[in-house]
Amino acid sequence: MGRAMKAARLYRIGVELSLDHVEIPDVGVEDVLVKIRASGICHSDLNYRNGLSPVGKLPIILGHEIAGVVSEVGDKVKDLKEGDRVCIHYILSCGNCIFCSTGRENLCEQYQMIGKNVDGGFAEYITVPARNALKLPEKIPFEQGAIIGCAVSTAFHALRRGKVSAGDTVAIYGVGGVGVHAVQLAAKIFGAEKVIAVDISDEKLKTATKVGATEVVNASKEDPLERINEITEGKLASVVFEFIGARKTIEKAINCVGKGGRMVMVGIGSEDVRLSPYKIIIGREMEIVGVNDHLKSEMAQLIKLVSSGKIDLSDSITHRLPLEDVNHGIEILENKIGNPLRIVIVQ
Repeated sequence: MGRAMKAARLYRIGVELSLDHVEIPDVGVEDVLVKIRASGICHSDLNYRNGLSPVGKLPIILGHEIAGVVSEVGDKVKDLKEGDRVCIHYILSCGNCIFCSTGRENLCEQYQMIGKNVDGGFAEYITVPARNALKLPEKIPFEQGAIIGCAVSTAFHALRRGKVSAGDTVAIYGVGGVGVHAVQLAAKIFGAEKVIAVDISDEKLKTATKVGATEVVNASKEDPLERINEITEGKLASVVFEFIGARKTIEKAINCVGKGGRMVMVGIGSEDVRLSPYKIIIGREMEIVGVNDHLKSEMAQLIKLVSSGKIDLSDSITHRLPLEDVNHGIEILENKIGNPLRIVIVQ
């Protein structure tokens, strides 16, 4: 074995990750080797470990929210150098298909995802194409740079897909690691007039209020539809976002969409959903919008917004753990121990 590093790998669906010593990946002529300083644990990592969403190979290093320092560059790399601070865009795209050429690389015909199809960020190093690394200003901590790569950018992409604009009433179901950023972005960047956060955790709803929610609804204590109907004087919401992926919450959330509004589906779940096309969709001229990942261009915008102070991520990360404790971090997220928003592996 050549140069070795520590990495947490998934060998079998449903079991803990194994902390191994593996070779540091080679660097191609258009690649960079990144010394990982922070990697976030996303709910998608639970889906991969549990088999809800299949991975591309086994064993595999999970983890797709990544930030660190460039430690080696390929011979043809011009825009990055050793020592640059970077965060990683996890979508590996061809750059040539119709989707890539129109700025929608998240739908690339040859799509692959770091941490799902190829080895990811629960390791000491990662090699990625140089075009997947975005420079990270000194004022943005590595752990915040890491979560820009999914928890923040997915929320941003969802709001763009939902066409949120000034004066809208937005309802957000699920204010965990992604939804809480949707709350802040809707209020501070997209100009929504009302931002209604719905969850069953008072602690998360408290954080949602801190970052911009104008109203909060604890769905374990009151009916969200009745409360949103009351808040909007019967008009309901212009745009509703569902970040949980459970059949029950999707069916409840879609009832909160007002006439001519949009239902934006982000959360991933295993259950099918049954809807009445006429009563729910056609009669209201409702749009149903799907959200898949995000775009590199959106990450670049978010780096500027965080760097300028227009977005504050200081409350986003609730747990910081070493690589050796990655399984404990996954347990915290899966069992909702201590009301986690984002758990980040720091090195």
